[in-house]
Amino acid sequence: RDVSLQGESSSRAHPTQKPVGVMAWCMARAKVPEGALVLDPYMGSGSTGIACIRTGRRFFGVEIDPRHFDTACERLERELAQGRLF
Repeated sequence: RDVSLQGESSSRAHPTQKPVGVMAWCMARAKVPEGALVLDPYMGSGSTGIACIRTGRRFFGVEIDPRHFDTACERLERELAQGRLF
């Protein structure tokens, strides 16, 4: 499995940023149903939120660092602006 950030930006927005694909895989492996609400109390750069958008899950993220919160919001807004093809 590719656990790198290849296919995504090669520069990280957060020191422990996870690839969106890995977060989507984790939710599928944990059998989180489509439409479920996923809570991420340590949102960081928002990778889990993006994975939720892409896989039809709802998302609630919390981040204490204002800089990382802003980064996550920007990434989530860009993802939502793209819309879904299918």
